[in-house]
Amino acid sequence: MKNSKEIIVPNELTPETKASMKTRIISAVVAAIIVVPLLFLGDYFIFGLIGFATIVGTYEVVHCAKKKYNPALYIVAIILALLMTFWPLIRALPATLASHQSFDLASLYGSFQDLYISIMVLALGAFGLFFMVIIDKGFTVRDASFMFTLIMIVTVGFQSALYIRYLPCHYYVQAGNEVHFFNMYTNLESALLFIYVLLATFMTDIGAYFVGVFFGKHKMNPRISPKKTWEGFFGGVIFSSIISFGFAMILFATGHPFIIGLLDLDHWYFALILSFLLPSVATLGDFVFSSAKRHFEIKDFGNIMPGHGGVLDRLDSVIFTMITTATFIEIVDYWSAYIH
Repeated sequence: MKNSKEIIVPNELTPETKASMKTRIISAVVAAIIVVPLLFLGDYFIFGLIGFATIVGTYEVVHCAKKKYNPALYIVAIILALLMTFWPLIRALPATLASHQSFDLASLYGSFQDLYISIMVLALGAFGLFFMVIIDKGFTVRDASFMFTLIMIVTVGFQSALYIRYLPCHYYVQAGNEVHFFNMYTNLESALLFIYVLLATFMTDIGAYFVGVFFGKHKMNPRISPKKTWEGFFGGVIFSSIISFGFAMILFATGHPFIIGLLDLDHWYFALILSFLLPSVATLGDFVFSSAKRHFEIKDFGNIMPGHGGVLDRLDSVIFTMITTATFIEIVDYWSAYIH
């Protein structure tokens, strides 16, 4: 009986916790005011936003070791990251130019209808990073291996984000519709899938944070993330699953499917599976990036967002949920086409 009382009694908030909570909330609101309009505008706005996140995130990966590297390393890493993130577009450009067609929004959407990882870019990236091991005595093989792995994870996540944002637009064009800049469908309706993934991710973080702060008693993995508790984890999973699935079903029921034939009212069970899958994946992403920070003994990757840290501190879970959602859609799409 005593143990059950201890579990349900809220934790007493310290002045430091209250101040941190206030800073996090203010910072998140400011970021939302800046970023949310860009997500809805889509088109080249989201393209530029992902490009900015790729550059800053890659800088944070290189900088997290807190070593004085050759400046050329930052250039090599950023070029590798941009090539990986935007490879679907880059690989489509020669065909577009050869056909003497002008590059337009339809070309942009069509470039990201699938996920692509170039073996050539991977090989050149590995060559570039390990070449830096030879010319920079402070840059070790361990450093190169770490950066190569983390840059791959980050860039696949950002490419997945572009895929999720542009795929509904591509289907819209394939249905014979013309698209124009500031088009109502491509800028609002097509953002719903992207917003759904962000909602599932951030609701996990919010639910886990507040449940953990008030009721957290049992640590999940103190070695990697000392503040995460099992109470917070389950609170985040339940809170996120209910909110994200409810969001999806309300939209489906009112005639706003994410992707017709894949994530719509007739296939509600796919949304249910995804809504329960994303919170766990979000937590995994948090742990992966936290383990990197523990290894280098740093609190945050950066300080671009007060109370949240850098781009990777804020998007660690998003990167994993974007990859998971994009992969889920690819698998379901392939499976649906195969059985039919």
